[in-house]
Amino acid sequence: MNKGTTTNSGKAAPPAKPRRRWRRRLGIGLAILIGIYLLFRCIYPFWIQWRLPPDAPRIAFSLDNTLLGQLGITDATYQRVMAEAGGRLITLRPDAVGDPVNSEAVKALLEEEEIDGVLLTGGGDVDPELYGGDPDSTMLVHRGRDDFEIALIQAARQRGLPILGICRGCQIINVALGGTLRNLRLEEDIKDLHLVLTGHTVDLAPDSRLAETLGVTHLTKVVSLHGNTVGEPAPQVRVAATGPGDVIEAIEADTTGGRGWIVGVQWHPELTLDQEIQHRVFKVLVDRARQAQRRR
Repeated sequence: MNKGTTTNSGKAAPPAKPRRRWRRRLGIGLAILIGIYLLFRCIYPFWIQWRLPPDAPRIAFSLDNTLLGQLGITDATYQRVMAEAGGRLITLRPDAVGDPVNSEAVKALLEEEEIDGVLLTGGGDVDPELYGGDPDSTMLVHRGRDDFEIALIQAARQRGLPILGICRGCQIINVALGGTLRNLRLEEDIKDLHLVLTGHTVDLAPDSRLAETLGVTHLTKVVSLHGNTVGEPAPQVRVAATGPGDVIEAIEADTTGGRGWIVGVQWHPELTLDQEIQHRVFKVLVDRARQAQRRR
């Protein structure tokens, strides 16, 4: 009823309450959020997969266990960069190999899914019990994911499959091979240099496999969002890059028999859309996976 309209009693009616408008806006907002969720979770990954050739190398992908992973945003981001590199992401879940994790079941899963390479992504902290760390200064620990990825790394390494670790993925590679982690949150003068979207510089070891892959020995800006990093490198691991505060920013190792390629980086090349150099790590992962595919 408009302002000034009277009722049968002759009294002015009260102005319409805005409650209906807020309900409508809330409904529209929820519909938009649901649409975005479905886009990232279902439609976009399916479309990306459909565009790839049938013989695209199959890259095992262990899901991020944080909110971004649960919403499908992490999945969609990696689907995009891996598709551009020519690889098909195959999601592997810890619950597929039992609880506790069965290492033989992990090996069988790699065979069953015809996996040619492995991509390990970000997420919560690695359980400090696995490397003798401080249990009171960690966040979002998911021991089931830790155990699964460690078994996945070991199985892939034995088969000579290439492995790329991003952020947490870099850390779990080092732990899986017998190394430790360094908690940057306990170092006030260091942590703010690495938990920052504006990024920082990285120096690559000139003789490293990573420097050969990227074709440079210095990066002026990487997207850095890690509270932990590699501490003591595992016996088989080599330091490939360092950042501010002498923090280890990348590692590399060999697979059994020296055929494979294992690289871990602490920064997020998938979030650096305007630097093709950093995306070369995904291209090399796919190229190495294609070689493993031919050996299958």
